Amino acid sequence: MKPLNITILTTREDIASMNIQKQLLTFFPFRPLPNCDPWDSSWVRRQFEFLTPPVRFNLIEIEHSFITLDNIIPPSKMLGDILIYASRHRSTSERKALLCHTTGNFSEDNSFGGSPRRISKGSGILMHYLYTNLQYFVDSFPDYKVPVDHEVDHHGPTNFTQPAGFIELGSTEQGWQDPFGAQIVARTIIHAGKIIGEKHCQNPPNLDKKEIKVVVGFGGSHYMPSFQPIIPKGYGFVHTVPKYKVLEIDAKMLDQIVEQSLESIDAWVVDWKGLNSAEKQHLVPLLTKTEIPWVKVKQLRKGVENK
Repeated sequence: MKPLNITILTTREDIASMNIQKQLLTFFPFRPLPNCDPWDSSWVRRQFEFLTPPVRFNLIEIEHSFITLDNIIPPSKMLGDILIYASRHRSTSERKALLCHTTGNFSEDNSFGGSPRRISKGSGILMHYLYTNLQYFVDSFPDYKVPVDHEVDHHGPTNFTQPAGFIELGSTEQGWQDPFGAQIVARTIIHAGKIIGEKHCQNPPNLDKKEIKVVVGFGGSHYMPSFQPIIPKGYGFVHTVPKYKVLEIDAKMLDQIVEQSLESIDAWVVDWKGLNSAEKQHLVPLLTKTEIPWVKVKQLRKGVENK
């Protein structure tokens, strides 16, 4: 059986990304490859490989900002079955954090890369294991008191054909240079990838959901506080639309969300308290016209899956 090829992208323009790469090369037996083949040497600076059947990790070091990659790399030149971007996270609160998310623009605003009204290919399985493994490794070190967060879809790139996720170290220069936080991110990438390969991938690049329920979230704030508690219960948020983007959603965007999910979607999950009346009146008729059931997240948090 051919291996599941997971491409880990790092960039020289990002302190946190280089810190995560250093930890990957320190703790795992990546071997440097002598040239960039089969990658394009015009944008790949170094390449490393770590084969641990049934997964091959390809570590690709570039120079460009991740959010600009749609303008630099043709989709046909991006290789791998799954893409993981090892990145910094920046926030106004400047608090330390470890995070993950899918990328995408639900509106015409693409100020931070990607195409207008386009979301990237996502995987609920990938996001489930990135989030739960970040939490696992943080919990394994009680003295390392850093929150783990899952963000809604935002920024680019959006145009590659592989399911992709960002995993991030935040949120200031001090946090980006934290070797222990970077080590947790590095261990999460490898551990999550190995679980996916061993448990969910019999025919790469397709993934078998097994017990994971792949869902799409609507409502609430950027860090998904109402949704995060159900992720360890076996849910994976392939895409999430925050409250401030719900009025941008239409039938075409729902179709795109379905198309841009690697796995079939089990449910639309709504943060009912995280929406106002106008947003509910806009969203619910759209959801009810699809073949996918919708449910309030409050009910899932109680273990109830019917409306």
